Amino acid sequence: MKPNRAFNLSNCYVNPTEFSIQLDQGEKQSLQPKFIDVLCYLAQHHPRIIPREELINNIWGENSVVGDKSLTNAIWHLRKSLAEIDQGNGVIETIRKAGYRLVIEPQWSTNVTTTAHSNITVSDDTLQNDPQLKREAEQETDGLLAKTLQYRINKQTITWVVLAAFIAVVIGYFLGKPSHDPAVVTQVTKHPGSELFPSPSPDGRYVVYSQVSNNQPTNLFMKDTLQPQLPAQQLTFDTAIERHSVWSNDGQYLYFARTAKAGENCKYIQLKVLSRQEKAIANCPNRVGYFYLDISPDDKTLAIHGFNGDAEKSGIYFLDLTKENAPLERFSCKKGCDYKDRDMAFSPDGKHLAISRRFNRYSENIYLINIKTKETQQLTFNEEDIVGITWSDQSKIIYATHKAGVRSGFIIDVDKNTFTELNLPGFSYPKFTKQGRKLFYQQRQEISSIASLSLKADIASSPFPVVLSSFSHHSPDYSPINKRFVYVSNESGFYELWSANTRGEERKQLTFLKKNISLPKWSHDGKSIAFLASSEDNKHENIYIYSLVTQKISVLNSPFDRHNRPSWSLDDNKIIAAVYNNNATDLYSITIADGAVERLTHDNARYGIMNSPTTLLYAKVKRGLWQVDLTDKTTPPVQIIDGKEFTGLYAWDYYNNGVYFNKELKEHHILMFHDTVSGKSRPLVKLPLNSFYRRDIINYVPDEDSLLYTKSSYPQANIKMLENSPLLQ
Repeated sequence: MKPNRAFNLSNCYVNPTEFSIQLDQGEKQSLQPKFIDVLCYLAQHHPRIIPREELINNIWGENSVVGDKSLTNAIWHLRKSLAEIDQGNGVIETIRKAGYRLVIEPQWSTNVTTTAHSNITVSDDTLQNDPQLKREAEQETDGLLAKTLQYRINKQTITWVVLAAFIAVVIGYFLGKPSHDPAVVTQVTKHPGSELFPSPSPDGRYVVYSQVSNNQPTNLFMKDTLQPQLPAQQLTFDTAIERHSVWSNDGQYLYFARTAKAGENCKYIQLKVLSRQEKAIANCPNRVGYFYLDISPDDKTLAIHGFNGDAEKSGIYFLDLTKENAPLERFSCKKGCDYKDRDMAFSPDGKHLAISRRFNRYSENIYLINIKTKETQQLTFNEEDIVGITWSDQSKIIYATHKAGVRSGFIIDVDKNTFTELNLPGFSYPKFTKQGRKLFYQQRQEISSIASLSLKADIASSPFPVVLSSFSHHSPDYSPINKRFVYVSNESGFYELWSANTRGEERKQLTFLKKNISLPKWSHDGKSIAFLASSEDNKHENIYIYSLVTQKISVLNSPFDRHNRPSWSLDDNKIIAAVYNNNATDLYSITIADGAVERLTHDNARYGIMNSPTTLLYAKVKRGLWQVDLTDKTTPPVQIIDGKEFTGLYAWDYYNNGVYFNKELKEHHILMFHDTVSGKSRPLVKLPLNSFYRRDIINYVPDEDSLLYTKSSYPQANIKMLENSPLLQ
């Protein structure tokens, strides 16, 4: 970091442009550029303790082989050169096993510094004696330079013409310079696992986040950004789950939801940060996965996301913090709504609420709502998944999107109706602090690939990648007739439909919809592929059918707006899919020819596969694998695999009287095989925890006696901080 602005350290004037220091208006002392760079970096980050590694990386570069010795040498020379400052008490302090800290607070100059080869200056007296020249200088510098020009001129040797020309050159030069310090991105956390949902204190010094690691409780931690060498403080100590949190504007309290892992108990907690005293202030609304929340600028109202049973869909509720045991009051639409309000952020004046409104998994956008009148304005269009909203000032909103597997950040200027991209990789869940104007965010990047696992006894059970690249590929489904599998990939910029052979070769893009699709499924005859994608207006989820014969795509004639992953009847005349409605979610069959509908289950089923012309295997939430005879309405469904053994909804496949499924344990996965004739199960292979997506399928390849699945690694997510960006001004 090399800011151009000069600064004072007590009685020492530091001029970065000239690489010089000047004590008590004495003679200038030139220093090596790297020495000045080190001093400027310490000054810019005062009073933070800067680790040696950070200084080396930022001054000499991460690949430098001489950085460590060079830093020691630079510190020695700086201390020697600055020894006279502050009566010899020292300027740069060594913090043992931590790094260096600038002891004296820098006083940043608003003066314009001249280039090293220029020694011509102009005094304030000259400007006062010529009011016209002063007015021109003030106009040219937008009021910033007139008060700080401290030039000296030998009036006997330089004419006014030369002086005016020089002022014009200086003003033009410095107006071309940025008036802000260089933008800085600081990595706040870098633990193994994921640090999620940053929540900075009002002054920006502390940031609270949720830490997720394998086999560890999900608790809240707090990091001191001014002392990054210190470990984070753990704020909560329990086996429950704490994710999103928000500080009160006075910096005294932290609010968050505490959810039991089983989901049967949830409370909103008020934590007094200084004393760590906790107080339960409300019950959490049920049936939500993300407990978004925000607090009004006057600290009187807590906005939360949930479902309290008083509406058809989840939405936003207000909790009055000034009253004990205050009820939750619904802010969002209650009934007759075709959307869900999810995340939210109060405007700085407290009069508006920016919210993310979701119509389906492919359509979520940001809306601005007047809290008093409910007047609503749509701000974004054609977004898919909003992953965080925050305000930087009264007219600017910073938000993050997750689209086609890519996380991006943007700034909306509400008054000007303009959008600016932040260009920060993996950007999500931003939180802005007005004091210090810092932007905290979560950087998270996930790359999925398609892997194959051989089940042959003479081959070691070790998965190997079939389709692996810097893009994301997932949801494979194999066709024995075509001897190929289909999958979705975002390498075109959208999640489109692709196919490949079992070695991942001869790849071919099948769809060019320029929209995101998901969950493809071959027909049994290998002639068609069903998949999910959004409707033309992005308000509904449609089932589409791609024909390999005609290479055309048609929309299934379904009366429903929301569908889950499709499968086929054995004769390929019907699509079977879970349907979401306000009353219940269950499996339906939809006839392709005429759109005729039949409800197949009545017990909260989510995914099914026909294992005979008359019987359906299906999974339901946390209750195992079941089978129902579709021709006998009087006989209840039969449980095939117990819920303790069969723990997933989608990670299973059926072939020839056998079910391949994933059993998730506390510390690992076990891929299992269940013989539907004998009723016995046996383990096939043990895999590391989080080695594949739980919501994705396992696909059996009979030709090779192997399994195809979406492979993932445990996602790495870190908290970062952006400072001094002109986009935040």
